[in-house]
Amino acid sequence: MRMRQVEAFRAVMMSGGITAAATMLNISQPSVSRLIADMERAVGFRLFDRRGARVHPTAQAQALYEAVRRSYAGLDLLDQAARRIRAHPVGTVRIAALAAIAMAILPAVIARFRILYPDIKITVESLGQRAIEERVFLGQADLGIGVDAQGREGIRSTMLARAEYVCILPANHPLAARPHLAVEDLAGEEFIGPMHEADALWNGIDAALETSGIPVSRRLETQHSQILYAFVEAGLGVSIAEPFSAPLFHRLNVAIRPIAPPVYLDFALLEPDIGPTPEIVAWLNADVARETAACLDHVRKVVSSKP
Repeated sequence: MRMRQVEAFRAVMMSGGITAAATMLNISQPSVSRLIADMERAVGFRLFDRRGARVHPTAQAQALYEAVRRSYAGLDLLDQAARRIRAHPVGTVRIAALAAIAMAILPAVIARFRILYPDIKITVESLGQRAIEERVFLGQADLGIGVDAQGREGIRSTMLARAEYVCILPANHPLAARPHLAVEDLAGEEFIGPMHEADALWNGIDAALETSGIPVSRRLETQHSQILYAFVEAGLGVSIAEPFSAPLFHRLNVAIRPIAPPVYLDFALLEPDIGPTPEIVAWLNADVARETAACLDHVRKVVSSKP
């Protein structure tokens, strides 16, 4: 079995066809067909069933492809490392974070960072979860802060916090007089967000509403929690939201209450899975974790304060 045959086999499996594989490899279609036929003779079993112009991998081909995929993973990571080096000017640390975390956690962290590393430049991108994962995977961010991404190849995910979501209401709302709320209490309320097509940040909220089966009016949606908090503060409705923004908006006359059943989401520190963590990123990881714990402790005090 020759390397060129394996490359042709991998290209067909990835692209789904001989023609597409030929385009990927920049060779002719007959050349791909010949390489596949040579590989079938080399391995001693059929790789594809040919039905007209289409090919379908056999069960043996699927098993072989898994081994090929694993063997190429190391090369993919090397390519990722090269992209990271090309995109990473010396003396710069790039952070990609969910907006709520960038606003609530990073200011204090960066203030301390600048004392210890005055010559290092920091860039912060506020992005959705999918974009954060892509930045980290492609080496365009040294640190991502978002929803846990365990199992995504090329990304190292370290648990940051399990955050309990809160119910937010206008300060003068009748439900704000209660110290605790249930999802059922929101029946019939004007509910703001979340958007059905939004990132994983909202999945637990949707599940809680669906499980309770409560009727809510949902005429206003947004995928950004800070906008959601601002809409609530303006009296446009009630919602369930991430807790990181709660202390700020509590000062801006929004009532924050615990809600049952609780809605949790795991947040994590995300890094390119390439070798050991650089010293500066390790410092950021530790300080972000400390600041996140302090923020959530403050949230608990805000939530437990008397209405």
